[in-house]
Parts: sequence; C-alpha cells; structure tokens
Amino acid sequence: MELYPPAKVNLFLKIVGQRPDRYHEIRTLVTLLTLRDVLHIELTSSQGILLECNDPIVPSDSTNLAFIAAKFYLEAVGSGLGARITLEKRIPIAAGLGGGSSDAAFVLLALDALHKHPLGQGILHSIAASIGSDVPFFFLGWRMAWCHGRGEILEAAKFRYSEDRLAVLIKPPFPVETQWAYRRWANARKMPDLPYYPQPSPWGELYNDLEIPVFEKFPLLGLIKQWLLSRPETESALMSGSGPTLFAILRQGASSRQLEAAATSELGNDLWMHTCKVRLPKS
Repeated sequence: MELYPPAKVNLFLKIVGQRPDRYHEIRTLVTLLTLRDVLHIELTSSQGILLECNDPIVPSDSTNLAFIAAKFYLEAVGSGLGARITLEKRIPIAAGLGGGSSDAAFVLLALDALHKHPLGQGILHSIAASIGSDVPFFFLGWRMAWCHGRGEILEAAKFRYSEDRLAVLIKPPFPVETQWAYRRWANARKMPDLPYYPQPSPWGELYNDLEIPVFEKFPLLGLIKQWLLSRPETESALMSGSGPTLFAILRQGASSRQLEAAATSELGNDLWMHTCKVRLPKS
C-alpha cells in the first residue's frame, strides 16, 4: 500500500494541569495540513520489520514510531508475518508538526487493511494511544478535532467557516524536546514584549501555553512570531505544539511567495519554509 500521512498544527493548546501518570492534562485544537509524508508498506512472509527512510537522520530501528506501530500491531494479531516499510519524509522531524505520530497511525491503518483478520477500530485506537498522545488524532482521519486528556481523547470540531486556508510554515534549524517543554512549563516565565496574547480567528482564540517555556529558552522563536505578526500578509501566527515550527495563516489573497522571500531576506536563509493549506472541516 502507498499512503500519505499528513502533518498537523495546534491552533489552540492549553495545559490544564499535571496528571498522576506524569503526563499533563491538555485541551488542544488540532487540524491537518496538506504537507504529507509518503509511506509504502507491505506484509512479508518472514518475521521482523524492515524500515527504510530517505532521510539519514531519521532512525530506522525500534525508536521510530512507525517501527513501533508495526511491532505493536503484529504482536496484537499474533501473526507470523513481518512488515517492510519505506518512508519518504517530507514533514520535518522534531518540529511540532506530528510527522512521526502520523506515520505511526497510517502504519496501523495499512497493516489492518492488509491483514486477513483485522483488529478493528477499537483495538487499533488503544494501540495508537499507547504509542503516543498525537497518534489517535491521525488514526481517526478527522480534519480537525479537540483533543483532551493527554491528547488521546478526541471530539470532532465543527465550525461554520470551513474554507481551507493558506499557511506558511517556518522552522529554525534546531529541535525542541517535547517532554522538556512540558516539564519546564510550570516554572517558565514570559519574556518581555513577546506576543503571547490570544488571537481571534474563525475557530476561536489561537493560543499555545508551550510558547512560554519554549520562547524563554529560544527567544528567537518569539521574535520570528513577532515578525510574522508584523507582516501585511499575516492574519495570525502561532507556534505549533512544542515547536520549533511557527505557522502564519495568511490573509485572503496574500502572497505566500512574498512572505517567504521577506523571511529569507530578513531572518536568514537557514530556515526551513513551506507553504501549504490548513485542512478545515466541512461545515
């Protein structure tokens, strides 16, 4: 099978509190992007999992979420079969865009479709939640959802305004570790003059609690957000997840090429940038 796991952004992320299991209780609004990886997968007659990736910095062993998903699925079905996975990465890793979680979810969906005795949605959702908090969102295939708990409890999000919107993604050349960002959140402080305030949008307020610890350690990210908000092309801008990717939702008719050119000129040419669409739910 050939599948196209999509990226996501968080339009809203609020940390509600600490859980007994050491995770954080969150409420977040997540929506898909048209930026996608390419995933080829097949069942093999010999046991074991082989994963190959075009990006040499992406691990191909049991630390890769796609590999973990295949392992958990094959263990759950008790199959003597194996799996061969070829992954073409287009979504940057450790970027707050959910690429690894999306790959894992699509591995589960593909293997269940290929297997003679599928597990079904209930068991698959349980496996997805055990792999990572973001995986169930991609598994369900909704364009947009409210995610609760540690992110595994989903509620469909519906808005009257459902036209896909153009967005420019900007990622500096360094990662942000998600667990660190959550651990640091309670003791982090806001940096002076950086734009943390909620922004109005057709989908409610755009806001991300994790900007507080991340901007404290990486003030460059806050300055890039501030720059994006100053641009005439930008309607709103936010960091996705734990970052470091920032996204700017463009005003109707604005030029993404103009914004990208200005970013290269004023912010430097070592930034990864990509223009895509925010996939909004059908009304």
